[in-house]
Amino acid sequence: LAQAILAQALKTEGSRARCATPFLKLLPPPPHSLRMLFGRIAAASRAAAVRGAQRAVPLGFPGAQRTASTGAFPKLMSIRYDGLMAKCLIAAIVYYVPQDVVVLGGMFWSWHSTSSSISPKKKQADAEAALEAFKAKKGLDKVQVYKGRSTWHVTL
Repeated sequence: LAQAILAQALKTEGSRARCATPFLKLLPPPPHSLRMLFGRIAAASRAAAVRGAQRAVPLGFPGAQRTASTGAFPKLMSIRYDGLMAKCLIAAIVYYVPQDVVVLGGMFWSWHSTSSSISPKKKQADAEAALEAFKAKKGLDKVQVYKGRSTWHVTL
């Protein structure tokens, strides 16, 4: 086997460039030349252009066709629920949601208690009589009343 490799190396030594490493002289020349490489690249690009032209779909008027870029961002083809992305999202939700619930719950409770202390609501048996008593107590004649389903709002 070593003699066959050495014979092959001696046969192709003239066609190869000189190598600094003696081991590389024993390797056979590369099977594809540079011309073959560029030929394959050109053939692949021609084939891709033909496939793209065959897939073009007219959109209703001459000259319009669909191209490869259909949106502003790529769409996910699939997502694995046992993958790293899913596991990171689940861990973030488990870690941050309870904290957010506590903080936002405290903020909403504070806002509700502040607004309830500013303008407390009181249930009235007769809303018309309560409105007339309010106008008489404040000395008001013209007030606008918005009558909702269960709540009335008075605007001065």
